[in-house]
Amino acid sequence: MARSTAEPAPESSPPGASPPGWESVVDAIGPKVRDLRQRAGLSLQQLARRADVSAAAIHKVERGDMVPTITTLLKLADALERPIGHFVGDDGPAAVASVVPAGAGAVVPTEEPGTVRTALTAAPERFRVGGTLVVVDVDGSGSSEGRGAGEELVHLLEGTLAFEVAGERHTIGAGDTIQYPADRHVRWRNDGPAVARAVWLTTRGS
Repeated sequence: MARSTAEPAPESSPPGASPPGWESVVDAIGPKVRDLRQRAGLSLQQLARRADVSAAAIHKVERGDMVPTITTLLKLADALERPIGHFVGDDGPAAVASVVPAGAGAVVPTEEPGTVRTALTAAPERFRVGGTLVVVDVDGSGSSEGRGAGEELVHLLEGTLAFEVAGERHTIGAGDTIQYPADRHVRWRNDGPAVARAVWLTTRGS
């Protein structure tokens, strides 16, 4: 499909020649816009309202069918809360997926007695879900006064953990899962006879 532009279209490179540096920069604008829009959880229509740019134009930019004018790019940059240099730098868009190899997770600092947390997820600035592998010694415990909007989900792999969530008491064993709003007062403790291991997921609110 031919690329329409609001500005003069770039000249084609000779057959077999590498595209000039500026052309690769132009070609990366659309994927960068799409990547940021999807990370923010915005539909084309929602971004269009934020940026005061038509959804059809954004769709063409993302597909590489149209080169945005500087005015359009400024509006998109403002709506996506990025400097315009993000879109015209020579770096490509970030990879869609983030992989944490086995054993590569960093230990997460914690003041929870008898507890070790190891990161299962990466790129917290990109994703709303954060996860840790939590190992809790016997009599280990922790609490939170509410971490803002979002949710927490704890899936127990081994042992038992006792939770008090906003005054409710729950005890979960291996294979059980507990989920609760992150803005509630929560206390938990390993009262069992053995070490507990759990996958602990936290989602940030929008």
